Amino acid sequence: MGLFDIFRKTETAKPTEPKKQAEEITSAAPAQQNSQQIHKGDLEKTQSIATLLTVPREERTESWVNQFLADLPLAAFRCGTPQLIAGPDGFPYFQLFVPEPGEEFQSYVIHEMIGGFLVERGYGVVINPGAGQPDWVLTYGDILNYHLNGSFFTLESLFSNSSNTEETVAQGEEVMVGQPSEIILPVQTRKLLKDFFELNGIQDPKVMLMMRKNGEEMSQDLAFNITPESFESEEHYRNMMQTVTWYLPRHYSVVGLHDHHVENGFMPL
Repeated sequence: MGLFDIFRKTETAKPTEPKKQAEEITSAAPAQQNSQQIHKGDLEKTQSIATLLTVPREERTESWVNQFLADLPLAAFRCGTPQLIAGPDGFPYFQLFVPEPGEEFQSYVIHEMIGGFLVERGYGVVINPGAGQPDWVLTYGDILNYHLNGSFFTLESLFSNSSNTEETVAQGEEVMVGQPSEIILPVQTRKLLKDFFELNGIQDPKVMLMMRKNGEEMSQDLAFNITPESFESEEHYRNMMQTVTWYLPRHYSVVGLHDHHVENGFMPL
């Protein structure tokens, strides 16, 4: 969790990178805030983040992670130059740094950035990137989860949490289909996914929410009309389905399904 190479792909089956190179996408970054906002954010949480980051990585426990994620949204950070960089996964990240003690800086607060532009524009966030491993990475899906649920990660949900992208229905299962609501897949994210799929050669991408009931057990999956036949190889398809999860909260499960298998289920993104 929090590693820059979480969705690193092989060179032979790499989906098209959805954004421009870092030096080209910086023009889309938000304008500088005015001087009256220089101390915006909770400086006590900023100090807490700075203190937490002095703990060696091998000693960062679950308690450390919980405290870090609790302080992260409201802490005050300074941005990097350029504001946006392309990660090794090809996606754009807004880079933030913990300010030095006594440093005067233009303040950026993740909680406000999420509602202001991160969700709409499709950016992740990286904390203290540098020559080595950054201190933390939030994918767009992590940002979206905070926007929807008030936290970067959700541990329990109806999603099946399955890594299997091939759709099968067990004997005795009841299957219901419909469209994901705004609290699952908001309109901004649907547009980003549509652009991503079309950039990778998927024409008329569609989505549906599939709910399953087997006895008393309920689960759900996001289904896209994406199947191996649309790609040059099975590996390319699987990499595509893995890569698309960058846009989604980590507890979501994603499957590919022929759109003609479900009548009146799929709708355009």
